[in-house]
Amino acid sequence: MARRREPATTTFEGVAFRYSNYDTPFWVRPNTQAGRWHSAGDGTTQYLSSTTDGAWADLIRNEELRSEADAAMVSMPLWQARVDQSYVVDYSTFELAERSGFAADALVDDDQQRCRAEGRRLRALGYAGVLAPCAALLGATNLTLFGPRVSTSWESEPTLASAIPAAVLTQGAPPRGLVARVRFRGQVHAGLREHLAQRSKQGRRRP
Repeated sequence: MARRREPATTTFEGVAFRYSNYDTPFWVRPNTQAGRWHSAGDGTTQYLSSTTDGAWADLIRNEELRSEADAAMVSMPLWQARVDQSYVVDYSTFELAERSGFAADALVDDDQQRCRAEGRRLRALGYAGVLAPCAALLGATNLTLFGPRVSTSWESEPTLASAIPAAVLTQGAPPRGLVARVRFRGQVHAGLREHLAQRSKQGRRRP
């Protein structure tokens, strides 16, 4: 097992996206179902993506929409949120996770148990969330926030740490062509494959 180190942290300041057919994109009460970085009962957890394609890809993967016809049937609000959050663990690349002693393959593993255990550990240590590669789409990054959040109007300037300006960006179906780019369960994550190949190549070069 890799030695655990204090993880690198970052501030996420920008717009993030998530799909939600509720009247708010955020959870105030603890989530009723498990996700990648939490188990049911661990506490409130928010899942967003740094890109609209990443958010749609998560929906496509979670709902097993394997054809353009299936995806075209979707009518879902896609929310945008203005996030300014410090003390976020930076596992945005496989290399950064490994430097902290967290297994790179766990970040995109179909079995989410290692990420859930890590989420509990990071939450207990007081971190605000985690940035990590999107398991559903190569090149996309997901932002997970620990703790309850409430949405405020898009034009507002939040006065509470838990408040995030949010608004519906669009409602409809994922863009055409995205289904073909989504990595479904049971498929190899191309980014992880490239990372492992590069690591192996570097290992062979060492004397």
